[in-house]
Amino acid sequence: MNDIIKQLCDTNELVEIYTNPTDSDKFGVVYIVACSDEAILVHSFQENDLDDGYYVDRIDSVNRIQRNTIYLNNMLQFIKPKAEKYELPKGYWPDLDLFSAVLNLCQEKHLVVQVAVNHDYCKFGWVKSFNDDVLEMDCLDCDGMFDGTTYLRMEDINMVGFGGVDEERRAKLFRNRTHQK
Repeated sequence: MNDIIKQLCDTNELVEIYTNPTDSDKFGVVYIVACSDEAILVHSFQENDLDDGYYVDRIDSVNRIQRNTIYLNNMLQFIKPKAEKYELPKGYWPDLDLFSAVLNLCQEKHLVVQVAVNHDYCKFGWVKSFNDDVLEMDCLDCDGMFDGTTYLRMEDINMVGFGGVDEERRAKLFRNRTHQK
């Protein structure tokens, strides 16, 4: 699977990517932006051209990829590659820690992130700090309210997303409550 992902990094091709081991019909519609030997960075879309931001996932979480399906060909009528809003690595970077690169970007830009452990436990909030061992986050609940600080072991994190519908919704609710821009 790694070789296929490496090839797709350079194609700018919309693909279906499957990472849910318990639901084989669930997939993301993505452009693969970058990959390393350990992780994959994608630009994700929902139906009808709804940009769902970016996420980095462990490459061993990918259990299937599909190309050139009827569904994707229909989606291409709505989805086109967007101008990049963020400076992100592109292509294949064998030794790059994509998780750290994304967390660093989100910390610098003060972006709300979604962090998943085992693809089912998610926390949303801002990156306060991180190192090789621990990620510290200020958390937001689904209504954009501050919900404490959490610490997650880096080795348990398998997905970090930002700029998506859920992250942007929480950030907007928080800003509206606190009158921040």
